[in-house]
Amino acid sequence: MKKRLIILLTFFLNFNIFVIAQSCGPNCPVCSGTIDGNLADAKTISLQAMYIPNGEEETGLMSLRYSAFDWLNLGISYAFKTQKIIWNARLLAIKQNEDNWKPSLILGTGSIRSGGNDQSIYMSILKSHEFSEEFAMSLSGGIASLTSDMDRLYGIANLSLTFSETISTYVNFDGISFHEGVSWTMNDTFTLSFMLVESKDPAITLSFTKSLL
Repeated sequence: MKKRLIILLTFFLNFNIFVIAQSCGPNCPVCSGTIDGNLADAKTISLQAMYIPNGEEETGLMSLRYSAFDWLNLGISYAFKTQKIIWNARLLAIKQNEDNWKPSLILGTGSIRSGGNDQSIYMSILKSHEFSEEFAMSLSGGIASLTSDMDRLYGIANLSLTFSETISTYVNFDGISFHEGVSWTMNDTFTLSFMLVESKDPAITLSFTKSLL
């Protein structure tokens, strides 16, 4: 049964849909700043740089995030091409129970476009489960809206698989198109990520994370 699940999820991660759409949702590992989409540990600071060589709207983003508490992450991002600032905040309204199927409820603001720069607000339900020390899975889904167009809602979803606590593969849905990626946690400080924006435009992200405790 476990082998069938892994085969099915691997197939899903490699299934690409080519459409013109937005870039990435707020719960993917690159955008959230964490591999599984959960909030970062308290008193943790992270600096993240993303480069999208062929990005239509944006080619570079720099983000600074701070986890004030286990239930609150704050941050600010700068989009180089458009010279725009994006404010980031993630609030853990409900914490998941690892002993059953109770999920987390995350409220946030940021951008649902990793290749763009529109300020957004969103609500997401997330559930993570560690099957063993070698394999863990995180699944999330919710809704988002651009602050410039609150009348329109986007469905968002993310699935990520983590192997041996160092390699994560994921697929993100922003309401219109899919985005796939892989992250490598080199050590407690550095994480390197590669992503296909809209399943076609390559992007690379380097994250530096430091605990202040």
